[in-house]
Amino acid sequence: MLRYHTAISSLRHCVLSRQHGIRTLSKLPAALQCQSRHSEPASYTKELLQKVDTQFEDKYKTVFRSKSRQQLVRAATVLWLCSFEVLVRHNQQLLKTSRKLLGRRLHEKLLQTTVYGQFVIGQKKETVKPIIADYLASGVGPILYYALEEDKSSHSKLGNDPFYASSVKSFKEAIDITSDAANKTGYIAVKPTALCSPNLWIILTQVILSSTKSADFDSYHKSSDLIADSKSLAAEEVEELEKLVKRGEEIIEYAASAGVKVMIDAEQTYFQPAIQRILGVEMMSRFNRESVNVLVTYQTYLKSAFENVDRDMEYCKREGIKFGARIVRGAYLDQERQLAQSNKYEDPTNPTFEATTRMYEKTAAHILNRISEWKDGDIEVMFGTHNEGTLRQLFTLLSESNPPLSSVCFGQLYGMCDHITFHLGELGIPVYKSMPYGPVDIMTSYLGRRAIENRGVLDKVKKERQLLNKEIRRRVWR
Repeated sequence: MLRYHTAISSLRHCVLSRQHGIRTLSKLPAALQCQSRHSEPASYTKELLQKVDTQFEDKYKTVFRSKSRQQLVRAATVLWLCSFEVLVRHNQQLLKTSRKLLGRRLHEKLLQTTVYGQFVIGQKKETVKPIIADYLASGVGPILYYALEEDKSSHSKLGNDPFYASSVKSFKEAIDITSDAANKTGYIAVKPTALCSPNLWIILTQVILSSTKSADFDSYHKSSDLIADSKSLAAEEVEELEKLVKRGEEIIEYAASAGVKVMIDAEQTYFQPAIQRILGVEMMSRFNRESVNVLVTYQTYLKSAFENVDRDMEYCKREGIKFGARIVRGAYLDQERQLAQSNKYEDPTNPTFEATTRMYEKTAAHILNRISEWKDGDIEVMFGTHNEGTLRQLFTLLSESNPPLSSVCFGQLYGMCDHITFHLGELGIPVYKSMPYGPVDIMTSYLGRRAIENRGVLDKVKKERQLLNKEIRRRVWR
């Protein structure tokens, strides 16, 4: 994250040009890539935090200045449409009907000018790189996300090697794009179900949870522990597990050599215990010895969120591993509740939105209170949230703990909450956008699932729509 902050400081001095309605960076001189402004603070000082408009509404002229009128209108329209529950719930049927009536080309053109254009950064690296550069110039770093994932029902067999090999190749391409466009900084997000069969994740999770040793955290935090327990896994499952570990290692090694960090995405609870150990703790133990190269995602809609974070922090501290975490609310709330109800087991989720907020803030406070126990560079946490109340609470905690800027950053989704993201970036606070990219046909399915999973968030962007409409009116009547 420190490399990112240095690069951001330099990029703000670059000459900007206008191409296709977005700002792109001229070539950055090599001498500037390692320079930073000495006036910028190295930690979250009270002076820095006092500059934050915690209502996130007075700076809309500044935060929207890089947006064209067309982009503002699209954002206001798409976010307004996303506030209708019936449209979000039936989005897949609507997309199928649109494709059938309009044909593929017109259907894709419609999506590119609406929902795809709002929430997806682009299809190809030629279009993605200038947008990343544009965001960097505004103080916002990239989390590039090629939306690959294998659905649980898509393959009954255990392995689909061609798909997984293609996934590794695509993640490497995302690393190259990020490293090149962001001057060897930034993140990519990796979806675990793109690296092995969802069925394998389920099997591995069942082994972990059913083991008599599962109460002991040190049990099964490495894939080698699972392999050693030969009674629990068939020979084919052991072989697929070994392939999974090699794929994870290949991606992370490639990313580390390119100066890009890897965020391991979170999944549903019937996957997550295995993901958290095999792609989480095990990969941190291998690649987070010298610096943080891997960050694990923790979903705070789960009742176990605080316990999971505390356990992993303790283990990393004890074993001399640098700890990397992304804290989010989570995206599978409704699905988890439906599964618990239909299968008659205890609901693993917090009962209300407010309870999830309390879990998020409790977990965040625990991390920030313990940051002083770690040396600078030994811990890195990203708080991914669109909730203004939670952000205000985080800024209060930061003013009390004053951690280094290199240890704490923020993140939001591309196409949402620009009034928060760009304001923080302008102040020099490390902030990132999760930037999905990929072909329209792949991304429409992804967008549909994410719309359903995040409809609670989409329903709460009323203020952003108001600010967008305010800026549109200002430009029309100025």
